Amino acid sequence: MKGRGNAIGVLETSYYANTVVVVDQALKAAEVEIVSCHKKLGGKMCHTVLTGETSAIQASMEAARESGRLVGYDNIKVAVSISNPHPEILKLLNMIDRHEKEKNHETITGVTGEKGGEANGGDSN
Repeated sequence: MKGRGNAIGVLETSYYANTVVVVDQALKAAEVEIVSCHKKLGGKMCHTVLTGETSAIQASMEAARESGRLVGYDNIKVAVSISNPHPEILKLLNMIDRHEKEKNHETITGVTGEKGGEANGGDSN
């Protein structure tokens, strides 16, 4: 899990274009990250999972629900936050495996997310 938060938000939206608008509003509302986004039925149904701290996820889900004024409230099927999700839910979302792979990759390559400096490919000036 890239975002080291303790909550997830689950969005289900009708139509891919609506999903873009709803997720954009959710991301702008708080410091959250996309974990996954999947289109089903040729883009007629999309579900997106976000991660972050509990308060950030709650704010982003509220913003997602409010974006119904832009895309139609009936197009937002689900916008819920789950605080401290059970580990089995994380497995269901493949978040644990992804997080472990990222952590192992960072350990092996020495990547820390820092920018600049010669060791990170940046300028030494």
